[in-house]
Amino acid sequence: MTSTLKPQKTKFNRHLIIIFIIMFTEVLGFSMVLPVIPFLGLSLGLNAFQVGLIMSVFSFSQLFASPVTGKLSDRFGRKPILLVSQTSTLIGFLLLGFANSVWLLVAARLVDGLIGSNMTVSQAYISDVTSPQDRTKIYGYSSAVFGAGLIFGPVIGGTLSAINYSIPMLFAAGISLISIILVILFLPESLSLKKEKIKIKFNDIFPFDEAKRFFKDSNIQKVLLLFFIYSFGFMLFISSFTLFAKKQVQITPLEVGFLMSWIGILRVIFQTLLINPLQKKFGEDSALSMGIISMVVTMVILVFTTNYIFAYIPLIFLAFGTGVCRPIFTSKLTKSVNKEETGSVLGVNNALSSIAQIISPILGGALIQYLPSFFLPALSAAFFIILFIQWIKGSKT
Repeated sequence: MTSTLKPQKTKFNRHLIIIFIIMFTEVLGFSMVLPVIPFLGLSLGLNAFQVGLIMSVFSFSQLFASPVTGKLSDRFGRKPILLVSQTSTLIGFLLLGFANSVWLLVAARLVDGLIGSNMTVSQAYISDVTSPQDRTKIYGYSSAVFGAGLIFGPVIGGTLSAINYSIPMLFAAGISLISIILVILFLPESLSLKKEKIKIKFNDIFPFDEAKRFFKDSNIQKVLLLFFIYSFGFMLFISSFTLFAKKQVQITPLEVGFLMSWIGILRVIFQTLLINPLQKKFGEDSALSMGIISMVVTMVILVFTTNYIFAYIPLIFLAFGTGVCRPIFTSKLTKSVNKEETGSVLGVNNALSSIAQIISPILGGALIQYLPSFFLPALSAAFFIILFIQWIKGSKT
């Protein structure tokens, strides 16, 4: 399997620009509908727990779809699979736009989740057309593009939802259509030799064999478990943030959009100006402790937050905490194995994170529906306190 397009050592070619534009439009569309879907579900007569179940449908579908989509792109090429996944996303957005029943809402999330794994293919395309020495830098650019989409999308979606919940969904469908046209007209295939056959095994979906092997090593097991506790605590809160804010602060979709964009802006600022200097001055371990404490502070303040304007304050700590914790945990995980096993251990971690993304919206929705809303950040705080205790205990051994 080789690339049709030769990897560019230093030249930033137009094909990367096109793939970045495509990634931006995809993230923009996704982040536009994200704060609106819970409101749409509630307007269709669902309760918070049922909305949580529907929110988990997409993550459940992605658990199966992402590795399969990657293998299909190895067999049939990046461009055709990218077009299929983009078309699926377009159909998903259209179904959301016309969703006047719960079943259409479920169908929209299933269609987009099962086939719309275009980020997997986009990352593979970048790998095809970049040289190994430039790949980390280019993936860094793609992360910045992803972050930019997360800043603008929620505000646009929230603003349009003030007209009607269907408008942001249909607008996102239009953006998705633009990205499809860009692929058809400007993006060449990056693979000349494709795999003749592919085998899709259950271990490709969840790497049980590799997970068992890594969990036998106490050092790797420790980092994987710490990363999972962090992921679950964060996803528990963020996946049900809209439901929490609506119940506790009586928030509108537009205000949710502003809060989510605030998080995105802060993360860009912190990652650009603060986090790297902080790590250099205090070291990874101390910086990670600061990040975990920031997550605890976030959740404790949110327990007592009942005002929309005041909600901006704890989100400062949230943006800092997530900006510190995730990259450091990823770094520690990759350092716990040999270079040849980096992809495998990250695959196991991604699978564990997917499980967290499936369970957390269901649990979060149940907490919002059946208990006072402050129980959601309180439980997240408990996870981060456990994380901090285990991290301190482990760092002393």
